[in-house]
Amino acid sequence: MLNEIQRFDPEVPIEEAVTPPSSWYIGPGFLEVERQTVFRRSWQAVGRLDQVPGNGDYFTGQFMGEPYVVVRDHGGVLRAFYNVCRHHAAGVAQETGSLEEFVCPYHSWTYRLDGRLKRAPRMGGVRCFDREEFNLIPLAVDSWGPLVFVHFGPEPSRLTEELRPLHRWLVETELEGLTFVARRTYELACNWKVYVDNYLDGGYHVDTLHRGLASQLDLSSYETRVEGRTCIQTVTSGGSGPEVGCDFGERVGGGAVYAWVYPNLMLNRYGPVLDTNWTLPLGPDRCAVVFDYFFENPHDARFIDDCLKASHQVQEEDIEVCESVQRGLGSTAYQVGRYAPRVEMGEHHFHRLLASDLRRSAEGVPAPG
Repeated sequence: MLNEIQRFDPEVPIEEAVTPPSSWYIGPGFLEVERQTVFRRSWQAVGRLDQVPGNGDYFTGQFMGEPYVVVRDHGGVLRAFYNVCRHHAAGVAQETGSLEEFVCPYHSWTYRLDGRLKRAPRMGGVRCFDREEFNLIPLAVDSWGPLVFVHFGPEPSRLTEELRPLHRWLVETELEGLTFVARRTYELACNWKVYVDNYLDGGYHVDTLHRGLASQLDLSSYETRVEGRTCIQTVTSGGSGPEVGCDFGERVGGGAVYAWVYPNLMLNRYGPVLDTNWTLPLGPDRCAVVFDYFFENPHDARFIDDCLKASHQVQEEDIEVCESVQRGLGSTAYQVGRYAPRVEMGEHHFHRLLASDLRRSAEGVPAPG
């Protein structure tokens, strides 16, 4: 494993660098290392504030085998826990809803919304049973804009500091004024990193693959900026070509901001629209991408429908090429590639961050939260 990790040298400048080898994208061993050293040590955008507007409201989910529940307790505090009963491991909450307390459906162990064990029926006679040791296990939770983030590892970094480079381009107070309208989930037959690579190529593929979108953008204005654990790509509107497929014009507005947060979150702002993309690894050659769509005016049905159709067209185009890339990565004909240094800075930045985490794991050095 260490030999494969070291085949990519993050210190080599982009003009001379080769991409990570195909083994990073096809081996199940890499995904397990990533689970421990990348995903357990990064904030994950698991949901939205509109899912927990009132006390007692909650939602559940699962990320890379870890079930979680996010709840607003009776004091209005946002909390998150592993959705695992401390008795025999059943989930204490299902799907979404509102409740007064968590009651495990298996043996009725009951927990307050702050996670404290309230009731453990028929435990008379048990020895050395300290209730304080059997509370729900908490997870770090925070919010930014309309999103709820959970951290699955110890000693998390401050979310606000992690997202600080985004503030110039995505004003949090403006995002809080947007209204959630729709969610779509796409499953792809490719490694999660293939999807991220595609997102971070500096618009390199847009005029070839997304002709409808490209017709409304001035691709000569495309700029990429990397800072910390983020990458910001911006482009202004002004394309002069004929539209292909859906109507992209109104959706694009004055241009677009494509913001990526390491390792697997994208936020795309087009004028009065925001969509977020959360990429979930499902296996070495499978991933899912959860799209949440937010609008300034949630009542303009025609505009919303046009935007969703335009977004779907782009996703279908991306899925086709990402799955083609995954097939190519499994071929003996491909080992490593090269970067286009003037446009693929974001992709190279992603690979450097990933290599740093993977090397720490292989060398036994703790990764930062």
